[in-house]
Amino acid sequence: MFAGCRAPTHWCDVHLLVPWIDGGETGLDDSAPLRERHHTQVHHGFRVERRPDGRRHSHRPDGTGTTTPAALVPAA
Repeated sequence: MFAGCRAPTHWCDVHLLVPWIDGGETGLDDSAPLRERHHTQVHHGFRVERRPDGRRHSHRPDGTGTTTPAALVPAA
């Protein structure tokens, strides 16, 4: 998810953090659920990265950003 977004996952599309054409893996470790608005922003200069601790960090085009407060784990 985009850091700070609380949209339910059923409103989201899956976005690959590193596209497979650039060597990314198609899987949960390389994906983020993004609602339509945030998915569009990612394709227009915003970035989302997954940190080693599982938290995601969103970067604005100017380089500033926010981090999710806790690791997001898929529901069982």
